[in-house]
Formats: sequence, structure tokens, C-alpha cells
Amino acid sequence: MVSRSLEKMMLIAVGLSSALIIGVPVLLYAINTMTTTQQIQYAQQASEAIFNATQQIDDGELTDITIQAYIPSKFAMMTDESGFTLQISIDTGRPQPETCMTWSEVFNHQIVVNYPLEPGNYYFTFAMVSNVIHITYSTSSS
Repeated sequence: MVSRSLEKMMLIAVGLSSALIIGVPVLLYAINTMTTTQQIQYAQQASEAIFNATQQIDDGELTDITIQAYIPSKFAMMTDESGFTLQISIDTGRPQPETCMTWSEVFNHQIVVNYPLEPGNYYFTFAMVSNVIHITYSTSSS
């Protein structure tokens, strides 16, 4: 015959085990979702800043400009075949169809782009050279 207190302790142990078995994967999934959402938000903020700076050069408002932006992991920046459309994307790591988020904008001048492959804070310089917009990056403002 098992005592009542031992029975209660066993029920509590089974309940806690069940909570851990179910709760830990749910918690890890929630953390992963929050991290992915934050990376997408960083990419969107960077793309807005990059598009705005590119537009200022494209419109002739400025001949060159330098901005600072945080680039998340799995970030890519490229132009289409014509060189007039700038595309910025981030690999979300999610299953299809949400694997990649892409932002794009068409400009009046061709664009040559060089972007960082590692996440971090970068300075992007935008300059019009021979009627072509050049986008380069560095880790320092000089």
C-alpha cells in the first residue's frame, strides 16, 4: 500500500514531466519565431535605409551619401540583369512559401552593389560614378 503523500508526489512528478516534455519544444519554437521575426525586422529597416539613400543619389539630390545600417545574417543585396532593379532579401529559414522575404525597387540609373556577407553594423557609401550608382560598404565611417 502506497502512502497518500507518495501518491501526491508521484502525480506532481508526472505532471511536471508532462509540462516539460510539452513546454520545452513549444518554448524553443517561440524563441526561434521571435528571433526570425527580429532578423526580418532588421532586414526591412536596412532595406528602407538603403532604398532611401539610393533614391537620393538616383534623383540627383546628392552625389554621394554614407549611412549606417545593421545587416542581419542571411542577408543578400543584388541587382537584376538590367542593373536598374535593386533587390534585397533575407533567408528566413522557414518552410516554403515563406523561405525568403524580398524587397525590390526600380531606379533610373544602373546600380553596382557590393554587400557584406557577415552580420553586423556597416557603413554603406552610395556614389554616382559615370552615371552608375555604386553601393559599397565598410566597417568604419572613413
